[in-house]
Amino acid sequence: MDEKPVHADHNLQRKYPKNIKFCPLCGSAMEFRTVLPDNKRLKACTQCGFVHFPQPKLVAGCLIVDDGRALLLRRGNEPRRGKWTFPGGYVDWGETMAIAAERETLEEVGMHVQINDLLGIYADPKNPSPIIAVYLAAPGVDPPRKSPEAIEVRYFEPGELLWEDIAFHTTEAALRDWIRLVS
Repeated sequence: MDEKPVHADHNLQRKYPKNIKFCPLCGSAMEFRTVLPDNKRLKACTQCGFVHFPQPKLVAGCLIVDDGRALLLRRGNEPRRGKWTFPGGYVDWGETMAIAAERETLEEVGMHVQINDLLGIYADPKNPSPIIAVYLAAPGVDPPRKSPEAIEVRYFEPGELLWEDIAFHTTEAALRDWIRLVS
């Protein structure tokens, strides 16, 4: 089979679950219905009764700190292409948050890291669907490298951070927590 790979369109992905049309179990139409006992309006299958309970997407990342400096990458993908953040991404089914943070760091910047402490859990009040667990991590022996997801990688001291070029509200919140921690 000659499979053609695809890039995930994150703007399209944000239309889920609101615009879900078909039941994932039987393929019948979904419609908004009042679901008891909470009286919430959720998508439910018109045939088999499956109820779709939307949940936030879990993201995990590493704030890699070396000699008082934090490693950030310039994003190679949308959303916020060209802006700075730490390595991270979605937690896959069956992964812990820490393992996902390590995997995403290896995929994005080629580094094996040592997870230390959980810095915090973050969500953007304007878009609370992704919930981000950020771990403090120490670098291993691998130097950071660029990748399609990280078009530039560098360490920043707290006073060097380019606040106007930070990718996400959650990245800024985590960086501010880190600065408070080291001050």
